[in-house]
Amino acid sequence: MKTLTDEQVVVAAISAVEQRDRDALDALYHPDVEFSWPPGLPYSGRHSGAAVADMSLHYATTWIPLQPTAEERRMDPVIVASSGGTVVAEYQVRGVNFHGNRFETSTLAHYTVRDGRLASAEMYYFDLTGLQRFVSGAKLP
Repeated sequence: MKTLTDEQVVVAAISAVEQRDRDALDALYHPDVEFSWPPGLPYSGRHSGAAVADMSLHYATTWIPLQPTAEERRMDPVIVASSGGTVVAEYQVRGVNFHGNRFETSTLAHYTVRDGRLASAEMYYFDLTGLQRFVSGAKLP
């Protein structure tokens, strides 16, 4: 198996999220992977170990209805910086609710890659308040 660079691991993980490829994500995750999401989202908080599966379910339950097409799932990742296992990427989060209202915000994400696998991820949304409002208001009436 070809060894991926740290940047390739991050881009592959983002691509797997875009494609909803759970198997690819699982293969990319380090056994001790940890996620940190800002407050006010259904999947907020720090998640590691067995809690990652529960977080992934909350994430999917939130975003699958809001991203029905490849256009909404497209994240357009750009590697901003990379050094010694640390990778910073910027990408877009897009969605459309059942009323047809669209939302988009840039995200800056800090990743750690260890042993060729994604060991941690922490996301910073440029418009967290707008995202919180969009996600909370997206539920069917």
